Amino acid sequence: MSGSKVPVFDKAEALVRLGGDESLFADLTQLFVIESAAYCGALEVALSSADAAALQREAHSVKSMLATFSYEEGRELAMQLENLAATGKLDGADRLTAQVVSAIKRLAAVFEKT
Repeated sequence: MSGSKVPVFDKAEALVRLGGDESLFADLTQLFVIESAAYCGALEVALSSADAAALQREAHSVKSMLATFSYEEGRELAMQLENLAATGKLDGADRLTAQVVSAIKRLAAVFEKT
């Protein structure tokens, strides 16, 4: 089975979270696309400055946004990064940050096509 057939996010579940409001969903997807580079940049700046508290905050924000869209794989990665940063130790944070950034870009690309 090809991985490309697996949806990145669950639109039906996301709509339930948003009370079935298609217009709100469309607005949020547009906003996500616009802000996605800022999310990625904030994560990368926090990582490069070894600021565990900032990395934890940014990962938490991204986790919440990805959860809004029912993007479970991305949400899980952001949660792992948030939990790692909460320890104050950033061993492995570079790999996780790269995965979260990749997840953000993947979702933004999906939304750009719709």
